[in-house]
Amino acid sequence: LLLAAIKHERSLEMPPEGGPLPPSVVDDFAKWIAMGAPDPRDGKPVTVGVDFAKARDFWSLQPVRKPATPQTGDDTWPRGDLDRFVLARRATMDLQPTADAPRRVLLRRLFFDLIGLPPTPKDLQKFQAAPIEEAVDHLLASPHFGERWGRHWLDVARFAESNGRARNMAWHHAWRYRDWVIDALNNDLPFDQFIAQQIAGDLLPAADGDQRDRQVIATGFLALGPKSLEELNRELFLMDTIDEQIDVISRGILGLSVSCARCHDHKFDPVPTADYYSLAGILRSTDTLYGIGPMGIKGVNDSHLAAIGSNADELAGPAAEHLESVKVQTQKRNTARSDRYRVVRRLADTKRQLDKATADKQSLEIAITQMDAEIKDWDDRIKSMDAELAALVASPPAQPQFAMAAQDHAKPSDTQIRVRGEPSNLGSHVPRGVLRAIEVAGLSEIGEAESGRLQLAMWLTSRNNPLTSRVMVNRIWQHLFGRGLVDTPDDFGFTGSPPSHPLLLDYLAARFMEQGWSVKNIIREIVLSRTYQLSSDVAVNGSELDPDNVLLWRMPVRRLEVEPLRDALLAVSGQLNRARPAGSTIQQIGVFSDYEFNFQVKLTPEMVRSDHRTIYLPVVRGSLPEMLTLFDFADPNALVGKRDETTVPSQALFLMNSPTMIEFASHTADRLLRDATIGDAQRLQMLYELTLARKPTEVERQTALSFLASEQGATNSPSDPQSNAEISRQAWLGVCHAVLASNEFRHLK
Repeated sequence: LLLAAIKHERSLEMPPEGGPLPPSVVDDFAKWIAMGAPDPRDGKPVTVGVDFAKARDFWSLQPVRKPATPQTGDDTWPRGDLDRFVLARRATMDLQPTADAPRRVLLRRLFFDLIGLPPTPKDLQKFQAAPIEEAVDHLLASPHFGERWGRHWLDVARFAESNGRARNMAWHHAWRYRDWVIDALNNDLPFDQFIAQQIAGDLLPAADGDQRDRQVIATGFLALGPKSLEELNRELFLMDTIDEQIDVISRGILGLSVSCARCHDHKFDPVPTADYYSLAGILRSTDTLYGIGPMGIKGVNDSHLAAIGSNADELAGPAAEHLESVKVQTQKRNTARSDRYRVVRRLADTKRQLDKATADKQSLEIAITQMDAEIKDWDDRIKSMDAELAALVASPPAQPQFAMAAQDHAKPSDTQIRVRGEPSNLGSHVPRGVLRAIEVAGLSEIGEAESGRLQLAMWLTSRNNPLTSRVMVNRIWQHLFGRGLVDTPDDFGFTGSPPSHPLLLDYLAARFMEQGWSVKNIIREIVLSRTYQLSSDVAVNGSELDPDNVLLWRMPVRRLEVEPLRDALLAVSGQLNRARPAGSTIQQIGVFSDYEFNFQVKLTPEMVRSDHRTIYLPVVRGSLPEMLTLFDFADPNALVGKRDETTVPSQALFLMNSPTMIEFASHTADRLLRDATIGDAQRLQMLYELTLARKPTEVERQTALSFLASEQGATNSPSDPQSNAEISRQAWLGVCHAVLASNEFRHLK
């Protein structure tokens, strides 16, 4: 009755004046009544259970079932089942799609989407008349595919090469995880294995040592998050680290914000606090190896690294003991030298007092002889260690290799609920486990000696888990269309957006698993669809009925992210080094570069001045390269499933005035002028094909050639060929700069 009155139902109005209460307040009253209308003045906590059965009725928690292909009545437009789902949804609005994209527009789109680089004029010529499948297969087989799609996953994995925050220390081994992601995608590692290895790769069977190393490196996923190393409360530091790990696992893989349940039951999703601490127990039973020593932080939050390589097993056993022995021997050697110094000094002091010493010279000689014998013994020991050192220098043992990783704690255990999230306010114990809202049959029990990470990995990658496949195919769709079928890629919960095409989403998720969780296969199916290959032209009825293109009647124009933008500038200017660099330039500096003040690792300009692809630039939290910051690079402090896309004056100023852009334009001009046998018209066509994958229009051609003639003719000197060459170069630099800074170069149609 009260709720009816608040809603102004049944001719009841309360309050009588001022109109109805806001919907949010009405919802609060409804929740309070559902809780049994407890009296807050009692001061007693009210326990509200989660109805898991009811929660599983929500669309994202229902099992993935492949839907029947819709009958559209049009067999000419669709090229496959994917198109039929799109066409059926679009038919509800009587929308007509645009025409197919021209071949060169499509090729440029494919090259940037699949490998993040522009097509060369040779590529355009090769695939102009060939079946489009040949171009797609060529790109999927390219080693650059992993560099492009690996960066998408690194956004989710919050990849960085320093821990960030107040004590920002460098991680010299984080690059191994980056390279593992690239290789895994190039090799089309099935996505269920891709996830399982990042959660529990060290616990999975391996065919050989190399596979074991790869799987250990994969667990670096758990170690990469930002860490407050200055935190002196060890318990708070551990729980914050675990919370960050829960967040990246739950939002990155499941699309659920489980971390909200750290302090209280989730307000919207079916995640009680007990389930949060069940996951926390798994991760608390896991050692996170990020490799930061106790420098400057009193040893509170130090960490080790995982040994990999041919001598990994030895490093875990006898070799570790040997290394400790060498360390002790070095300390003893230094002690021997200092003891020897003290003996000699004592003898010198004694010499001054000889005249006052006893007349019994025989006893004095005996004492000195004994000391000489001790010194000789020390000399022999030092010579022996020098010989051992020389032998090691002549034939050095294999250098140990290390990686950031995770491993099971020596004594796994369940944990206690932290009431209101306070580390010292301990509640009841909860067993290690997974979210009860997502039931997966056949999951083994967590043994007393196990952390539970292996069971967590199996639960995440089960085909009965309704979220993992849906979330990943949605991420793939977003990277190809600019927006996912679910517009909140990290939130598939009750507060997230519903899917625009629910049947299509489930079709793709089912196909993904049917094809062995192959990322390349699902990408291939999408890019070969007619939906993907539409032009970006605007139709009148489409812009009126569906201005946001939710129903996919055209391909939206998309802006290049900073990585393909910078990589394209390097490629067009002829400066791109397509090889993978060894390691990371972060290794050129110490753990931290500012020893005296606040322990902040900083990048130098030389460290970011690289001709390699942007994915290989060092990623230091709080010290990103200028271009990355300006053009919306993913914040490495948090999981980023969808990057911001800003338009600010500083971006235009960078493109117009920065020395970096002038240098790119200069190298591009040099590339065009290198062949002295061609004229300006041919150079202009080459420039447009390199940058925009098309020939210049007649207006563009006339405008550019007129500008070049004007610049060159006004200042040319018949008697000074060298000066004329520089004048021509400067004129071409201006043309190249204009094209490189253009909107068309920075966008994909």
